[in-house]
Amino acid sequence: MTPLMTPPPRTPTPLRWTCDAFHDLCSTGVFTGRRAMLIDGVIITMALPNPPHNTSLFLTQDLLRAIFTAGYHVRSQVSFDVGTANDPGPDLAVVPGSIRDYATRQATSAVLIVEVSDNTLFMDTTTKAELYATAGVQDYWVIDVEHRVLLVFRDPVPLPQGLGATAYRTHLTLGPTESISPLAAPGATIAVADMLP
Repeated sequence: MTPLMTPPPRTPTPLRWTCDAFHDLCSTGVFTGRRAMLIDGVIITMALPNPPHNTSLFLTQDLLRAIFTAGYHVRSQVSFDVGTANDPGPDLAVVPGSIRDYATRQATSAVLIVEVSDNTLFMDTTTKAELYATAGVQDYWVIDVEHRVLLVFRDPVPLPQGLGATAYRTHLTLGPTESISPLAAPGATIAVADMLP
């Protein structure tokens, strides 16, 4: 006698990935030559970044590492687990602790997240902003390489009950002649021009 089996659904259903399954897939090398992220259980792939993006990333990484020397670690383009179905893979994340604190786990909190945007501005300022706000990231910066500005998102507040999300109340746009101080390092100042290619 064969066991009863549940029949397959009559209509196609999407397969939603968990962070653990996504990380297992990434470890196989299937995304070599592409960047991958997990947003609401959906894997999104992109081409590798272009030279202006990389230049801005490395400039900003060096600036942040000079500021966050003790008690924090600046991570570049690695996993940031903001829930079972989300790993947006930020360009830079300033996380509490040291490098070895993350030898067996992914970061789940950060005092500052930075995305360098060349062709991902809409996603960085909408979907990712909501994810980071919901994860409690107090300070989120988007370096808009094309328009040569820094977009700053702060003060995460819950959206109306039932939506299950959070948004940033404060939005700033800073030009190349302006400066910014990270909330977690208010005594340090970074010129926007120093983060631009």
